Amino acid sequence: MADHELGLTRGDRVVVLAGFPVAGGLLGWALPIAARWLLSLPWVPFGGPLRLVRHLGSGWGLAALAGAGVLLGFGLGLVAVHEALRVTVADGEIVLVGGEARRAVSRRDVEAVFVDGKLLVVLDRQSRQVVRDRLENAGSPRVERAFREHGYPWVGQDPYAELYRRWVPDLPELPGAVNAVLAARAKALENKSAADADELREEVQKLGFTVRDVGVVQHWRPLVKS
Repeated sequence: MADHELGLTRGDRVVVLAGFPVAGGLLGWALPIAARWLLSLPWVPFGGPLRLVRHLGSGWGLAALAGAGVLLGFGLGLVAVHEALRVTVADGEIVLVGGEARRAVSRRDVEAVFVDGKLLVVLDRQSRQVVRDRLENAGSPRVERAFREHGYPWVGQDPYAELYRRWVPDLPELPGAVNAVLAARAKALENKSAADADELREEVQKLGFTVRDVGVVQHWRPLVKS
């Protein structure tokens, strides 16, 4: 059976690569208007740069601002497409690529696959979350169909959802090392450091537990051996 590719569709990529430059061009065109309005106020910081932008508000100056916005938007669109998660579902493995990072999960290690909001989640046979990543169009029926057609154990929801408990500092039910990692992870979530939060989730799982987030609130459960 042919592999299934999940993530941004071709249409999505076209929208991003066309829409970002249009938005950037409109922003560049609107900057002189915004600058004139701000300079009309009794006091405004950065008066010098604003006067320069206002001066560029016609003719070639305006064209340059709009052109710069188009180029910036196109660059941001390329980055967005490059960084978006791409998932290849094959009979023997799941391959995930985002930016320069590539991971593969063997089919024989997968216990369950499901979607949690906008996240694709894959559990291994110890119930660890070996994948918990944002996937564009995660709620699309084609995501479920791709995994089912390749024989993966798709489930409608987290099979261990009832085991999760809200974490608060220094929980007596948890070992001290787990509480310490979760405390560090709480700070990473507050600072919106996704990379640190993901790394610390792996540390929690090495200690025999796993964690999922509801906003910036962490919920934990023990790993379940199968």
